[in-house]
Amino acid sequence: MNDRVKAVAGPIVLATDASVGPDRVASGYLATTGHTGLRAHLYPKYLVHPRSRVVVTELRAVYWGLKEVLHTHPGQPIEVRVDNLQALRHLHSWQQGGTDIPEGYDTHLRSQGRQPSLVKLQLLAEYTPHLTFVHEKAHAGHPLNEAADSLAKLGLRCVRGAVPRTELPRLVPLWATGALAAWAAWAA
Repeated sequence: MNDRVKAVAGPIVLATDASVGPDRVASGYLATTGHTGLRAHLYPKYLVHPRSRVVVTELRAVYWGLKEVLHTHPGQPIEVRVDNLQALRHLHSWQQGGTDIPEGYDTHLRSQGRQPSLVKLQLLAEYTPHLTFVHEKAHAGHPLNEAADSLAKLGLRCVRGAVPRTELPRLVPLWATGALAAWAAWAA
C-alpha cells in the first residue's frame, strides 16, 4: 500500500523500517513529503539466507520509499534514515560503487524480466546525487522512525490476518499524519 498525506515544510527526510517473522516480512516508510507506505508478504525461506532476511527487508523499505519520493521530487536532496547498521553499510558501499549484496540474495531477473529491488536500489544509491543515508537509533522516540516501525509492524499483523486489509486505508494515513505533525514540532 502506498499513500500520501499532507507534507511538512523543511528538508526531505525519509524514514524506513522492517518487521520480520519466521515466514513473513513487512516494511514501512514515511517521508516528510507525505509519502507513506507499507508492504507485507509471505517470504519463502529459499529466497535469502535467514540471517539476511532482516537486512534485505530493511533495504527494500528504502527502495520503495525512495521510488515514491524521487518520482515527485527529482533532484532534491533527500536524507534517508535507517535504523539497521548492516543495511546502512550496504547503502554507503553502494554510494561508493560497491557491489556487495546481502548473503543469499538472488540477483537474477524476476518474473517478466524485472530487476530485483536491491539491484535497483544499488543503482539509485550510486547514481542519484544528493542522497544521504544516516543511522537513526531505533525506538528512541524519533517520530518518523517510530511511524515507519509502526507501519512495518502493521503490515506484518495484516499479513498474519490479525488486522483486516480493509483497515489499512484508514490506519496508514492516520498514523502517518500524526507522526508528521510530531516531526514538525520536534524538528522546529
